[in-house]
Amino acid sequence: MPGMENLPLSDGSRLAYDWQPDGDGAPLVFLNGILMNLRSWKGQSGPLSKIYPCLLHDFRGQLYSSKVFPEDWSMAGHLADLKALLDALELERCHLIGTSYGGEVGLLFAKAFPERVQSLSVIASVPWSDALLKRQVRLWRDLAEVDRGLLYDAVATCSYSGDFLERTGTFFDSRRAEFAKLPEDFFTSFVRLCDAFLGFHMSPESLGAISCPTLLIGAGSDVLKTPAYSRIMEAHIPNATYMEIPGAGHAVVIEQPKTVTGYLKAFIEKHT
Repeated sequence: MPGMENLPLSDGSRLAYDWQPDGDGAPLVFLNGILMNLRSWKGQSGPLSKIYPCLLHDFRGQLYSSKVFPEDWSMAGHLADLKALLDALELERCHLIGTSYGGEVGLLFAKAFPERVQSLSVIASVPWSDALLKRQVRLWRDLAEVDRGLLYDAVATCSYSGDFLERTGTFFDSRRAEFAKLPEDFFTSFVRLCDAFLGFHMSPESLGAISCPTLLIGAGSDVLKTPAYSRIMEAHIPNATYMEIPGAGHAVVIEQPKTVTGYLKAFIEKHT
């Protein structure tokens, strides 16, 4: 695919990435949601790459990257992969931008490597999961092993607002068929990513150790990772700012890309 390269990792796997070096200042590094890929950020990376260098990549297990995991894989494993990518491109500091699963990886990375993170933007993410969220993710994991079409339906139902689904229903119908045709290892890897998420937990003390300026964006109609989670993080991350986008579902970066981009641009300009 044009613009996409591969980084070999020490265990023989590889990360797919797209490095867009034009622009000034520390790069923006985008971290995907669990079923996203590096092309899913076009609503944000398109306009922002005209101002800042931008780096997009697929996590291990996602569409364009390797589907090989160590036996004891957890979300913390993504930190070593991301650090290897930053090191390979000689990027000392960056602005991290993550949504959902990617936001949670961003939280972990900012705590583990504060010297590498100039700012952190966390969109529709959580510091831990309550029983309802865990049940939802377990349902996704189980459906991935049983019926891909039903998995797509279950994810769409939780990820988008009713208004957005009403306006774009035919698009989702066509995407459902395409999704079901993805390779078997994509769904096997999705199960591993779900298991990693189910083991994710950041205590209030861990959140308090995040020292960089942090933007928290909640989606007002998010029924999966509700804005209440962002409010919890706001209360514990020392230098946090919270913004909420009314009417948006969990996939707010797709539903309201211009609004998200505007919030990101203003925040990054402030901390450049």
